[in-house]
Amino acid sequence: MATFRGFIRTAGAYARRAEREQQRRVRETTKKFKEQQKNEQIHNGQKAIIEWNNYVEMIQSLHKDCSEEINWQDILNIPRPIEPTIYSKNEELALLKLQNFKPNFFHKFLNLTQKRINRLERAIVDAKNKDNEEYNLTKKDYEEELKEWELLNEIALGVQNRKNEYFEKAIDYFKPFNELKEIGTMINFSFYGHYSDIDLYIRSENMVPDYELSQTSTGKLSKKKMPKTRFNEIYQDYICSCTLRIAREIFAHLPLKYVRINAISDLLNSQTGYLEKKPVLSVIIPLETINKLSLTNLDPSESMKNFVHNMDFKKLTGFNEVRKVNLG
Repeated sequence: MATFRGFIRTAGAYARRAEREQQRRVRETTKKFKEQQKNEQIHNGQKAIIEWNNYVEMIQSLHKDCSEEINWQDILNIPRPIEPTIYSKNEELALLKLQNFKPNFFHKFLNLTQKRINRLERAIVDAKNKDNEEYNLTKKDYEEELKEWELLNEIALGVQNRKNEYFEKAIDYFKPFNELKEIGTMINFSFYGHYSDIDLYIRSENMVPDYELSQTSTGKLSKKKMPKTRFNEIYQDYICSCTLRIAREIFAHLPLKYVRINAISDLLNSQTGYLEKKPVLSVIIPLETINKLSLTNLDPSESMKNFVHNMDFKKLTGFNEVRKVNLG
C-alpha cells in the first residue's frame, strides 16, 4: 500500500509544476523570445534563429505534453500518517554513560570524579532537550503531512462523488495550467458533474511573432515581416494546441466524459474601431475521441475536424467571431 510521503514524492511533479522540465522549457523559450522582440539589433544571428524556431515550434505543440493521470482511488487508499511518539534515545544513551562510569586512577588522583559525574549529568539534560527538539521537528512534519493528507482525501472523496466545487479544488491543488499562463492565456472553469465548460482567454499581443528570421547565403541575419497568411496559420495552431492541451489536462485530473472549450481572442469591431474579446473557437472534446488520436503527429488546427466545433478561419483574414457550440 502506498504511503502518503511516497505519494507526495510521486505527485510532486503534478503539484509543483514549476519544477517540471516542460515548465522550465516553456518559461525559458518564452523569455528568450520576448528578449529577442525587444532587441533592435541581434548580434548572434544563428542563436537568434534557433531561439525563434524553438519558440514557434513550442507554441504549436503544447498539446504534446500532459500530466500523468491522477488515480483518486489510490489517493483514498493511502493510510493516515502515523503520529510520532516521544522517544528518549539520546537521553537513554547519556544515562547509560553515567551508569557505566567508573572513575579511574587519574580521576581519583586529580579529584576529578565529581566533576566528571556532573558533566555526565548535564549531558543527560542536554540529551533530553535534544530528544524534545527532534520530537518537535518530527511532530511539525507530521502535522504538515496530516494537513496535506486530509486536504487530498477531502478533494479525492469530493471528486469521486462528482461535487463541482471539488473539481475546482483539484485543479487548484495540482495547478496543471501554469505552463499555458507563461504564454499568454487565462482560463475560467465551470463544472457540471460529467463535463466542464471552459473559457480560454488568449492574450494575443506579441505571443505570436510578426517577423521571420533567416540567414542569407553570406551568413548575415535577415529579419523581415512575416506574411500575414503564415502569421494567421501559426496563431490558429497556437489556439488549437492550447485547446487540446487543456482538454488533456482536464481528463488527466478529473473523471469527466467531455469538455467544451471556448477560445476567446481580441477581434476588431469595425463599427467602433476597438478590439473586443470574442469567441473564435468553440469545441466539444469527448474523452473517448481524444484518446484515439495520435497527439504527437496531428496538426492541431486540422484536428478540430474530429470534434463538434465552430471555427471561422481564413488564412488571409484570420479568425471571425463564432457562436459557442450548443451543449444540448
